[in-house]
Amino acid sequence: MLGWSEHNGRTIGLYLMAFSFKMLNEEGQGDFVLLFAIDWPLVDISEFMYSTGTKKSVWTQPCHVSQFPPIFTLLKYILYAGDDDGTIPIPWLNLNDQLGDIVDRADGSDVPFSVGGETFHAHHAVLAARSPVFKTELLGSMAESAMPCVTLHNIDPATFKALLHFVYMDALLSPTGGGASSTSTTTGFFESLLVAVDMYALKRLKLMCAQKLGESVSVETVATTLGYAETYHCPELKSKCLSFLMAESSFKKVAFTDGYFHLRRDFPLIIEEIKKQIES
Repeated sequence: MLGWSEHNGRTIGLYLMAFSFKMLNEEGQGDFVLLFAIDWPLVDISEFMYSTGTKKSVWTQPCHVSQFPPIFTLLKYILYAGDDDGTIPIPWLNLNDQLGDIVDRADGSDVPFSVGGETFHAHHAVLAARSPVFKTELLGSMAESAMPCVTLHNIDPATFKALLHFVYMDALLSPTGGGASSTSTTTGFFESLLVAVDMYALKRLKLMCAQKLGESVSVETVATTLGYAETYHCPELKSKCLSFLMAESSFKKVAFTDGYFHLRRDFPLIIEEIKKQIES
């Protein structure tokens, strides 16, 4: 809950819900951001606030939702489990929560992993459905399919825990479980996770890692991150790093870092690519 507000003479709980719409008026404007008044357990969507999409993005007076029938229809499906016509309400989807309850639990699991001295419990079917590499290893003729416990090397327990969390819940696990962490610790975590997800062909999680690494790129980290992007086949992250690197103010500083020295030594093709962009 973000705060309290007076609405039609009564106090309501005000929630900001992240929905934006593109609707054009006569002036060709129309970026709308909606505010919904929620007085739990009732949801009142008869009125809403909207942004005009002007340069100042000024909030206007409430407008009746009937002015925009398509939005009214959409909001009913978003905010109501059932309709006011007697339809039986359907509970919110909770598959992720249910799958989260069985992550790394021994009861019901059928494949244990030994990682860095720690044991993790998982399920053949879930892993195979989420990763083609796990499918080949666990359901195919490879040695792992016959092992009572699969031992993994070149991956640490924290990284494998994050990988399992994504496999079951389709979400990115915080490197510190929500606590504070240094930038270097966070960067190192996502670098390790990027290596693992490339190995197991988890494309969505790879892009999540790339996004995090791209957000934290700096003069000190960009060269190293660029090397990871090239090695582990992440063109989106590579493009982000090159854009940062090619800024004149950044390049002059990056060129004197240890990371750039290693980049020149280990990735001559990237250096050639950088030179071409500088010359052009």
